[in-house]
Amino acid sequence: MAEPLVPDDKPVANPLLDTVDLMLRQIDTLIDWGDQVGEARDGLAAQRAPLRPVLGYADVVAFLVRNRPRVPEAEAGAVLRRRRGREYLVQTFFLDGDNAPVRGTDTPAPVWVCRTRQLDEELAAAFGDKDLIVFGKAVPSC
Repeated sequence: MAEPLVPDDKPVANPLLDTVDLMLRQIDTLIDWGDQVGEARDGLAAQRAPLRPVLGYADVVAFLVRNRPRVPEAEAGAVLRRRRGREYLVQTFFLDGDNAPVRGTDTPAPVWVCRTRQLDEELAAAFGDKDLIVFGKAVPSC
């Protein structure tokens, strides 16, 4: 029987596999960095949003009514809340016929982003245990 060319305790070196392995690890690192930058950017945007001590149902509806003429392709309005520590980040925007956020064609569609420490009773009740309210059409609840 022929003796192995390389002792059992030393793997055969393959420069191509080593290069591919190194590239994959670097790509993984870049993806992680991108995720961290994205999270930091989202955090900074949230910190820059104006703070309202109390956000009311009437405030959200007023934004949608006031800005609806500027978004002819909108079929509904929506408000999304996300808990950030002791505050909420609240985004109010318009939806198209496919229930996707309207991006705007010639000009960006109006979007209102604010932070609040408290929702008034009417807005809190409208959210219930959900984080999304859709105004203007029947959609499955989220």
